[in-house]
Amino acid sequence: MNLPSYFERLIRKYPQVSMEEWQLLDQLATVRYIRKGEQFLRVGKIARYGAFVLSGQFKYSFAAEDGSEKIMNFGFMDDFLTNCVSYVNNKPSYLEITALEDAVILRFHIKKLQPLYDLHSSIFHVNMQLYQDIMEQQAEHQYILSLKSPLERYRFLLRHRPAIIQKISLTNIARYLYTSREALSRARVMVAGKFGGRNSFGSSL
Repeated sequence: MNLPSYFERLIRKYPQVSMEEWQLLDQLATVRYIRKGEQFLRVGKIARYGAFVLSGQFKYSFAAEDGSEKIMNFGFMDDFLTNCVSYVNNKPSYLEITALEDAVILRFHIKKLQPLYDLHSSIFHVNMQLYQDIMEQQAEHQYILSLKSPLERYRFLLRHRPAIIQKISLTNIARYLYTSREALSRARVMVAGKFGGRNSFGSSL
């Protein structure tokens, strides 16, 4: 049985999974189309699903006490979307996962995947890698927030997460860095000035 073409990138990314195992996963998966602004996971709902991003971009966000939006992470093509804490603890999510543009996802009911872990160690290891990646991204975000100024935080993204600078709007980057759009704009101007205006990582507004 031939797999749909959208599996090609995932097969390259996770070569330890056999074609037969991908076929098993395909039987459990559903392709979903999500419009810009639509939520993959809502605040107050328990995370029951995970999904690979086939196209589009997502944000993990929550509302601060003052009502402002804070962004914890972004999801790009081939990333895995879920809220590990909500699923593992069977508790309502305090954050939401929202599409930043029209997107296509490959969605799995996480509970239906669990019987495969004992039978297919490669699928289990990919699952562990996905959760580890999410935890590492959260730890990295905490480190970014520990940096003292918007300039230092912006420079960190330039060095280590250029995809965020390239693909995400300045407003949403500011929400991710927990700073104002104005302060971030000044930091971007300072960085561009240092490199003689040759900064190639411009963001859309």
